[in-house]
Amino acid sequence: MSRKPSPSNLSQGTVDGTCNLLGVFCILLLLGLGFVICFGISLLLEGYSEVEFIIADASITEFNFTSDNTLYYNLKLNISVKNPNFENQYMGPIHAISSYKGNKFAAADMKRCKLYGRTTNLLKPVMFYGNSLIKLNAQKLIEYDNESRLGIFNLDLKLNQYGYCLGLKVPMISNENLESTFNVTKCSREYQGSC
Repeated sequence: MSRKPSPSNLSQGTVDGTCNLLGVFCILLLLGLGFVICFGISLLLEGYSEVEFIIADASITEFNFTSDNTLYYNLKLNISVKNPNFENQYMGPIHAISSYKGNKFAAADMKRCKLYGRTTNLLKPVMFYGNSLIKLNAQKLIEYDNESRLGIFNLDLKLNQYGYCLGLKVPMISNENLESTFNVTKCSREYQGSC
């Protein structure tokens, strides 16, 4: 003899089935919501990356260190700024300080500028011209003599809060019409030297 399920057992099975479907739906909804939130956060983080400074070109037409500890210099830098963000940004003013063998010898200010989203902008050339008293010990004098002989000077540049451009190997050119043999150098946000 077979027993028929009681009406109370039938309704219980329907409720359990509905709860299971509702539970699966809730889990899928939460997973989908979690994916959307993670995707949104990754877009926000990508959209607010720091700008990158790149020394696109650099050259020296004068770099003479005299016996009275005076450095006479004439240095030109071309700086590119890459804005990886979707939104436009305003930079500046940018205060650039150049140094040689741990000695700051010149500074220049660059005007405030607008950086359009997802673009690389070439700033106006930065010129350092003049003379400055610096100290070079015996080892640094030997390094200066070697660099003078090679015609390539190892300089550092600090761009106020924006970063450091260290170990720039800047060539001496005797004629401003000649092209520089400078290697493009990316600047870093972290301090890694004696700038």
